[in-house]
Amino acid sequence: MRKHLFVITHGVCLLFLLAGVAVVSAQSDPQKPVETSFDVTLHVLAGSTDSGQRSDLPASLAPVAKQLRAQFGLANLRLADTYIGRIGNNGTIQYKSLADIEGRVQPETPSFLDWSIMGLRDITGPQKGFYIQAFRFGARVPVRVGGGADPAGKQMAPVQYESIGLTVERMTVGENLPVVIGTIASPKADGGRVFLVLTVSPAGN
Repeated sequence: MRKHLFVITHGVCLLFLLAGVAVVSAQSDPQKPVETSFDVTLHVLAGSTDSGQRSDLPASLAPVAKQLRAQFGLANLRLADTYIGRIGNNGTIQYKSLADIEGRVQPETPSFLDWSIMGLRDITGPQKGFYIQAFRFGARVPVRVGGGADPAGKQMAPVQYESIGLTVERMTVGENLPVVIGTIASPKADGGRVFLVLTVSPAGN
């Protein structure tokens, strides 16, 4: 009886040992595929009819800038800000931050930005690209209401925050290809607009 019990006990221990070796082997298997990640870049462009402003843009956005200037008759198009993130396949990224969409350094009246991408997936096929379940962009920007300036030139008008934003459900974008997701009218009285340009690329190391 003791002999049979000894054999059974050692047999069970051997099974547990083999199972543990199999798990460790699977975790360290160099052939096991690693989940793909993607780099997401959101460029926020500000356009206006004011030709006196600077209009420096990254070279990668030159085709987009040419299209926007021709389509909207803009005298100026500048890079307001750039946001970078990394996301896994079928993942979600959400970003909240202070912003300077209007290009004015005024710490007492900052803008607040909130954007997100949900359900980004790699598209397998002859053309490389990505499917996005939802893209949302929102900002709260300061707007001065009425009033004027004191003798020293200081603005006396109260500031009121206005919300601007854009929501897109279900869309596709090409790989490494800047795409204009949408445009938002600026609250400034200079015919200004805000353009959202998204670029998605396979992530490096």
